[in-house]
Amino acid sequence: MSISFLLRMISKIVSGNGGNTPSQNINDEIERAKGRATKRIFRAKMRAQEELGELDRVRITLMSGDMKKFTNEFAQIKNVDFHDCDTLTGLEQFNKERKSWKELQELSTKAMGLITISGAMDAIGFGAGVLDQYAVVPEISGLEDVSKEDVEALKEIGVHLDEFQKKVKKMCRRMQEIRREARQAEDALLDLSDYLEDGIADIKNIRSKAGNNWKKYTESQKILIGRTAQVAHLISILSEVRFLTDEADLREEIKEALGAASELLDELGA
Repeated sequence: MSISFLLRMISKIVSGNGGNTPSQNINDEIERAKGRATKRIFRAKMRAQEELGELDRVRITLMSGDMKKFTNEFAQIKNVDFHDCDTLTGLEQFNKERKSWKELQELSTKAMGLITISGAMDAIGFGAGVLDQYAVVPEISGLEDVSKEDVEALKEIGVHLDEFQKKVKKMCRRMQEIRREARQAEDALLDLSDYLEDGIADIKNIRSKAGNNWKKYTESQKILIGRTAQVAHLISILSEVRFLTDEADLREEIKEALGAASELLDELGA
């Protein structure tokens, strides 16, 4: 029987309207409820981990591929000053010392290290491991003494069962949300990567025609490079190793980057 039905049955027994249901039967139903919860939580965890794994593959491929190409191209440009691109948001992260560019280089190099000789990808630590710690079946136990009907003990069991049910539902809902968040991040990265690929081609073209000195570029050329850096910056945030906190919550930086990516993609259009 379901936990809800079991709670109603316990409530009737406590009120004196439930007849004589053996305590052992209640304990048996609690064990069955634990078994169902275990399977439900496991399924939710596996589905979330699968989506996180797919996201990891996209992130690693991007950071070790197009991001590496971008940092190599961008490194050739001298005297970069993104104050010339004040209309683009997020470029304040790229100062004249190129701190953020160096961070992108380090991230792309790190991503290269996650790809084995055979081309397989090591996604351990990107989020799936957090779920192993999070998706733990809550504790619940039955009546200690099944030889007698203890009304107070039944009341306590009812409270614990209700808490157990709420924890299981909350846990499964959260893992469903993680699947959605991972898919959203994956879609955003794939869409951004299309613009990054085009941007890399633009930078190559600009450098071949106008050289490597930012000060000699036209306004439109600077905007093209700035827009590519803006896309690269969002990709780098969404490609951070830690997608989730230890409590399985979406990191605030990731949440903000998803919002910024959505706005940028809406602005860029198809």
